[in-house]
Amino acid sequence: MILENIDSIFAEEPREKAKNSFWASETELNVFDTYHRWIGTEPTNPPDAKTKVIFSAGKMIEEALVQRMVELGYCEDFGEDQKRIEMEREGVPISGYIDAVLADGTPVEIKTYYGDYQEKEIAAGKPRTSYLKQLAIYMDFLDKDRGVLFYMNRGLGTMHEFVLTRENGMFVCNKVDPVEKTSEETGVSFDINDVYKRWARLYKNNVLPKVEPKSEYRYKYEINEENFGELSKYMLTKILNGNKVLGDWQVIYSSYKDLILEREGTGLGYTPEELDIIKTFKK
Repeated sequence: MILENIDSIFAEEPREKAKNSFWASETELNVFDTYHRWIGTEPTNPPDAKTKVIFSAGKMIEEALVQRMVELGYCEDFGEDQKRIEMEREGVPISGYIDAVLADGTPVEIKTYYGDYQEKEIAAGKPRTSYLKQLAIYMDFLDKDRGVLFYMNRGLGTMHEFVLTRENGMFVCNKVDPVEKTSEETGVSFDINDVYKRWARLYKNNVLPKVEPKSEYRYKYEINEENFGELSKYMLTKILNGNKVLGDWQVIYSSYKDLILEREGTGLGYTPEELDIIKTFKK
């Protein structure tokens, strides 16, 4: 009864009927994907039921955390909605939704995650730069020099906090240790204007004239000595057994994966002819 209706149960209501701005969450999205969102191309690979459940579960955790923060007076109360931003930079419209704003006006971006790999990366002070850039846009909109990226592990309950500050036009990220009361440099810094300029180029050269850009990422790398010559025996074995394709992960998780494959002129996995060539690299 539930499983057969899972798609409708976890279907999200679209906030915008038609895309008319760049979203703060798209700072590092493949320009190919962003373009097709703009022109309204139907996704060839929409999220499945499992992915929808995971996203929804994460969203519910985030909302519960914000509600508790509101109750304790730590952040502003926006009611049932998030704080929406609308602005223009480099001649292009930008929009987004801020998860929370602390009492002193500091924007907060909350992310949940799961898995040992992500736990190790985040604990080691390696947050996703796309999340930091999203936060930087909110800081820019609110004209604030400080923002917080808060992580929570959905499985273990562990939490990590990163503080993003604006220094001489650059955004710099530090990891906070709440026990030791210290702040550790992550080595991450960037200029958010680079994102605005990238969007402006896409808007002018592709969106307005409706010229499809080439995907920045490939599903399958060229089969040559440069890409395959230095692979370990373990990795080559995985490829030859059909358990691995050497390419960019961004394509695997793209809503337009099949369309990218079509433009790339390839299919899923490797053909017998391709595998014969790959075998020559096994030493």
